[in-house]
Amino acid sequence: MASGEEFGVKLRLYASECPRNDFYLDRVEQLAGELGLICTVEKVMDEADIAAQGFDSVCQPSYCPGCRANHMSLDDPNGLYLPVLAGNGKPLFWNVPPSDEALRAALEEFL
Repeated sequence: MASGEEFGVKLRLYASECPRNDFYLDRVEQLAGELGLICTVEKVMDEADIAAQGFDSVCQPSYCPGCRANHMSLDDPNGLYLPVLAGNGKPLFWNVPPSDEALRAALEEFL
C-alpha cells in the first residue's frame, strides 16, 4: 500500500470521529495489504467534504453503542449514511461496516 503518494485505487472512508471507524479503517488497510492491492487509504471527517458527496451523518460525535443499532431505525434505509467506504469515488458500503468477507470481495474487484 502507498502512503503519501497517490496511485492505484483510492479508498476513502467518510466517517465521524467515532473510534469504531478507526477499527473499520484498520480492517480496510489490513485486507488491502493481504490482497496486495495497490491503493491509498484515507479517512475523511470534514463535514463539508462529506456533505459535498451527498452523505448524511447520524453518528454521535464520540463513541456510540454501535452503528447497526443506531442505523436500523433510519427513516430512509437506502440513504447514504456514515460510515461510507468509497473506492475511486464509488460508494461500496454505507450505514454499517461490512463483514470481512464482503469487504474482501469488494476489494478483490479492484485487482
